[in-house]
Amino acid sequence: LPPPELGPILPEESPRDRLVRVTIDNPVSSLGTAFSVDTNGNWLTARHVVDGCSEVGLNLGGSQILRVESKVSPSADIAILSADWSRKPLFGDFSPDRQIGEYGFFFGYPQGRPGEVVGALLGRNRLVVRGRYSSSESILAWTEVGRTRGLKGSLGGLSGGPGLDKDGEVIGIVTAESPRRGRVYTVAPRNLKGLLDENPDKAIPISLDTYGLKADSFRRDRRIAQVVCIVNETG
Repeated sequence: LPPPELGPILPEESPRDRLVRVTIDNPVSSLGTAFSVDTNGNWLTARHVVDGCSEVGLNLGGSQILRVESKVSPSADIAILSADWSRKPLFGDFSPDRQIGEYGFFFGYPQGRPGEVVGALLGRNRLVVRGRYSSSESILAWTEVGRTRGLKGSLGGLSGGPGLDKDGEVIGIVTAESPRRGRVYTVAPRNLKGLLDENPDKAIPISLDTYGLKADSFRRDRRIAQVVCIVNETG
């Protein structure tokens, strides 16, 4: 991939921001992604990954599933998972000074398998959720410019994974995609304040040459893990 073609600083949110409409249906058993945010056993994922689940767990490898407790945000597509198990955390960057065209790196388990995606920042949109619950929040929109070799089609399962900048700091959580348009959407950085620490000295820079290796390293160290949602059928 070529170096990013950088444009202006990302504008503030506006009533004219493009709407991304999502309908959340009744919950079904599914998979997502989460990442460690401290050494106390707290993890972040997307709300829609765990909302309505009978049980939630982290896949530790093989058939080992660690049950966790989940608490969802009422105003953003964010959920906190609390586990009796901790890993080295990822660190955040909540600065609003993102730059149009900059690259973002999205790590996790698309289609239930290890994978990663690179996107270029397009701008700010607004996510409007209806269905099982309702919410409206500012999000960042990215156009896909690269992905794991052999990964085709939907990125389902990447939801809840971290969006990282070139400095290796978390600037969002994967919340939605538009496969037809080649778009990835992430929770805005400001909504992550208070949920993970800023510590740029401990972040690991990411480049187009290293992002696959970095993603593998994070997954191998279980700093990024697969989320398992189990919905018990009744009736």
